[in-house]
Amino acid sequence: MAKLLARKGKQFVLNELLSNAWDENTTKVEVSLDRLSGTRYVQLKVVDDNPNGFADLSHAFTLFAESAKKGEESKRGRFNLGEKLVLALCEEAQIVSTRGGISFDATGRKTLRTKTERGSVFTGRLRMTTEELQACHASVQMLLPPDGVETLFNGVRLASRKVVTSFTASLSTEVADVEGAMRKATRTATVQVFEPLPGEVPMLYEMGIPVVETGDRWHVNVTIKVPLTFDRDNVPPAYLSKIRALTLQHTANLLNTEEANAPWVREAMHKHGQELGKETVAAVTTLRFGGKAVAYDPSDPESNQLAVSQGYVLVHGGQMSGQEWEAVRGAGALKPAGQVTPSPKPYSDDGDPLRIVPESKWTPEMLSVVSYIQRVAPHLVGRSLVHVQIANDPQWPFAATYGPNSGLTLNLGRLGHRWFAGPLRAINDLLIHEFGHHFCSNHLSNEYYEALTSIGAKLVDLAIAKPELFQRDAELQAA
Repeated sequence: MAKLLARKGKQFVLNELLSNAWDENTTKVEVSLDRLSGTRYVQLKVVDDNPNGFADLSHAFTLFAESAKKGEESKRGRFNLGEKLVLALCEEAQIVSTRGGISFDATGRKTLRTKTERGSVFTGRLRMTTEELQACHASVQMLLPPDGVETLFNGVRLASRKVVTSFTASLSTEVADVEGAMRKATRTATVQVFEPLPGEVPMLYEMGIPVVETGDRWHVNVTIKVPLTFDRDNVPPAYLSKIRALTLQHTANLLNTEEANAPWVREAMHKHGQELGKETVAAVTTLRFGGKAVAYDPSDPESNQLAVSQGYVLVHGGQMSGQEWEAVRGAGALKPAGQVTPSPKPYSDDGDPLRIVPESKWTPEMLSVVSYIQRVAPHLVGRSLVHVQIANDPQWPFAATYGPNSGLTLNLGRLGHRWFAGPLRAINDLLIHEFGHHFCSNHLSNEYYEALTSIGAKLVDLAIAKPELFQRDAELQAA
């Protein structure tokens, strides 16, 4: 058995003995582990103050006696196995408690007449390399002593760590049924989140005892039995995934951008996005992509370019899994670019046709502007006639739109009457922008940019060659 246990590392003996002590009515546990001078051995000693002492000394050597703890999810014991594993690694050992004592050495097992007035004392001698001894010292510092139990190692008290946050959750566990067989069950547990100390790898804990490295952001301690493998060094992937999701749900506001992109966060979003809640999903999305981000919108290609031009981060489909996208959309955490920076369209946001102002109701100023546009447009876009209409829809987000086939639509609801009565400078500014789309629809393309400069130059040439096209006063007076 000692050879089989060698792969676990010698530090597990400390965890086993401390688990036993912490499970009892104990207020103080003292552990010492020191090299026996000039030898390859160390002496391990664990002393606790449990008033009742060792309940049954025969359990120290009986395979497999029933564990009194297996029916309690808040106790660490399951199989009454820990002491046997420790004894298997010891060259010799001794247990003294309130009901007597027992020793183990090369000659066998002996009953001792000595006993304690209170608590139990375990003493063992086992072979240990310098590296193994150092690993044991380091592992003790990783333990999370329960509240109310003073735990000392080589005379130094293990410091209680500050809880970053804690929460309750229904979690899978293992408890004994009426026949003593361990069965899966669901119980409400308190889950504690701790800040790792410098150099520590974040781990999942079972009631203060480290189980498996997670590499996540925090140490997470579950205060009931966790579903362990037989070697007690891992948990099922589905269980760890749920722990990660719960942890994210309660710590999202504590993460930074780098941490929000960590694999454990991505896994939680991927597997449990619908369970995390809208606030958590939104917080993680904002951390990952910033507070000014939109989703790529294949239904409105130009809106994506407009979003980038206005400083938005454009999030493409491949940047998240399908399940992550489902959670993000469900939380409303990323709107499509077409909803935030839509390209101009000749219909209102609700899809209904625009409210067009009949020509019979055009004001003299409107008639003058339309007349001007139709005079200069042929020189700018090369068409003898450009169709112009006027809409009145304040909810439509555009001042105007132009398409080679649909013509020019001016939105009175956005431009206002003053624009129609105002100077040509504002009118020409809008015409240059809109007529640029006669040559290219993409606002951010070089082709569109060149179209704007060309139209501006044409307007200058036209004003010099035919200044009469720019006179509006006579028309307004006639109207």
